[in-house]
Amino acid sequence: MNLQEGSNNVRGTTITRRLAARIRGSFSQFAHGGQEAACWTTQNGRINDILGVTELLDGQGDQASTSAILKNAYLTKVRVLQTRNDFPLPLGVTLSFVPNRECTRTGAAYAFSTLPESTTSEPLTIFQNDTSTQESLSWRAQYPEYNVNNLDSHGVLNVQGENFVFVSKAHPVIDLLRLNKEILNADIDDQPLIDDQWYKVTKQVMSTCCQQLKTKVLSRVGTVDLNQLSMQIHRLDGIHWLEMSENDELFSKIPSHLLTPILKTQDMDVETYNQLTLERQQNIKNAHSTVLSTPYAFHARLELEFELMPHAI
Repeated sequence: MNLQEGSNNVRGTTITRRLAARIRGSFSQFAHGGQEAACWTTQNGRINDILGVTELLDGQGDQASTSAILKNAYLTKVRVLQTRNDFPLPLGVTLSFVPNRECTRTGAAYAFSTLPESTTSEPLTIFQNDTSTQESLSWRAQYPEYNVNNLDSHGVLNVQGENFVFVSKAHPVIDLLRLNKEILNADIDDQPLIDDQWYKVTKQVMSTCCQQLKTKVLSRVGTVDLNQLSMQIHRLDGIHWLEMSENDELFSKIPSHLLTPILKTQDMDVETYNQLTLERQQNIKNAHSTVLSTPYAFHARLELEFELMPHAI
């Protein structure tokens, strides 16, 4: 797998980057490679260079600060510029930073899919978010440190063995409780503020509030963590890499003459017929193994447009 850095356009805190990714391997390799198989990701700690943060900060940011910047990026647009799928079957592609909105009949979902043994060069927008909406602007102004990944943990102190947590007064859950005090028949401002910083909130209430914010607000805000940038390919519908049946594309890669039944002629004795049958079965097994062990490649050129928080810089 490799990565090629593309062009960038830095204007204030908005960055556009183009990435070239390749995933190469055989069905057998992917089947035995574990959960991270058939996956492309950044290497050698170069994520800050790849996404333009090093250039934006003139090389002055340390690892902690640059990681914090990318953890709260606001993704505005993602386009697939080109793909080439050398695999003899269609692939579903998932991206760590894009929701899966392309579905198959079984309900399996992907960021996008590709046809077998095909090349596409028509750009496709797979994600676009309007960060100028009032909801997005309000969230970013009030809660710049919070996103869907850290809402449950940032500004939250867990107490081992207790059914409550301590929540920072600046946490968005506190404002949610404050806005819904009439529905809850409880006013968070009537609760004691510990060390002028923490409110005591039950774990059940905290979990419910976080879930509401994630589904009804953050799903439309567009905050993502770009530190763990990755792309993964899958066989459609969750089919295992080694699965092969007469109805799928892999089966067609077995030479057709091996699938033709052996006819027993009148002058063929039983021993010869059985020997030919065993040889045919072994040849089919060998062909099957060859198909599964043959390496293929998937290529994709992606364009990401995202906004970095000014306060973090």
